[in-house]
Amino acid sequence: MSLFQYQAITNEGKTVKGDLSAESIEMAKEILLKRKVLITAIKKKSSGYQKKMKLSSSQLLGFTGEMAQLLKAGLPLYDALVTIEEKYQSTKHHPLFLELRDSVGQGRALSHAMGQYPKLFGSIYISMVASGEETATLPFIFEQLTETLTKQSKLKKQLSSAMVYPAFLGVFCLVVVVGLFVFLIPSMKDLLDDRPLHPMTQNVLLFSDFLTNHPLAILSCLSALVLSVITFCKSKKGKQLTQKLLLRLPLIGTLITQSVLVRFSRAFAVLLASGVPVMQALELAQKVMHHPEFEQIIEKVKVKMVEGRPLSEELANHPLIPSVMTRMIATGEASGNLEKMLLSLSEMYQEELEKSLATVMNLLQPVMILFLGLIVGFVLLSVLLPLTDVSSFLN
Repeated sequence: MSLFQYQAITNEGKTVKGDLSAESIEMAKEILLKRKVLITAIKKKSSGYQKKMKLSSSQLLGFTGEMAQLLKAGLPLYDALVTIEEKYQSTKHHPLFLELRDSVGQGRALSHAMGQYPKLFGSIYISMVASGEETATLPFIFEQLTETLTKQSKLKKQLSSAMVYPAFLGVFCLVVVVGLFVFLIPSMKDLLDDRPLHPMTQNVLLFSDFLTNHPLAILSCLSALVLSVITFCKSKKGKQLTQKLLLRLPLIGTLITQSVLVRFSRAFAVLLASGVPVMQALELAQKVMHHPEFEQIIEKVKVKMVEGRPLSEELANHPLIPSVMTRMIATGEASGNLEKMLLSLSEMYQEELEKSLATVMNLLQPVMILFLGLIVGFVLLSVLLPLTDVSSFLN
């Protein structure tokens, strides 16, 4: 299936432009002739458009929710895709929905068409759609996907909002400190001439002189340091080391563990409820963990499960997996309701994650404010010491 761009003239004399999905340019021309238009230009769209096509999380959620509503209302799959394609006709995402529509219209599976865009939909999304096509439960599958994407979006927003205020405080602290050393202290140097200076005041003045006299060198060194740190953290080895160190931190490690387990248990549960086999569901759920240590655990568990060992028993051998999770999974395996237990786990860890985020925020805000207050107080005290009798007392 290829995508073609065309320009044509209608019977009314209007010039129309658009995209068309077809097997070949001859078939594309035949389709346009059936629409009774005069073709003035037609060409195949470069294959790179698939790689350039992007859908944000909110756009993917909107498409999934619309599909769920249309299919639940009783529309056939092709008609639902036609409705969505017409809605997005004037947007840059129109080629995507056009290709999905035409692919289904020509008898192909929707999951096959989505497989041409693995980065847009993801392996879990495509596997669930394929399972829904096999079991004729696409309305249910799209409802589950909508619920899952909604919860993922909510979790991302919570994590992002939790970082906004600390980032703002950090930048504010930096601006205040730079302002003190670059503007305030140099303007007060004349007041400190011919006065005995405390060592603390001397050190502050020296640091202020260094900042004001070598700004380019300092900026260059800081830029190089930041760039080096970013490059190292983006490398495979650096990313693994950073994630390993963060996992060992008291509060940060708890947040990382809870967020990983929320993603894993929810994806695993939804895949099992969609009819995906256990081993395939486990492999797909492993990809949403986005943490090398937890992914290695699941990799070892898969090897043992192939040998016939139960999932809960193998998870219990790894200290990073909480005992509550292994016990609930063992109960789900024994009762045959593993997906329900996993859903309960995801809800439980979601609540714990929200509480942990609130705790971190409640601790981080006063700590950063106290840190800023200490720096400002130290600088002001060092400047005011020579102007008061307190210096003699300290000496």
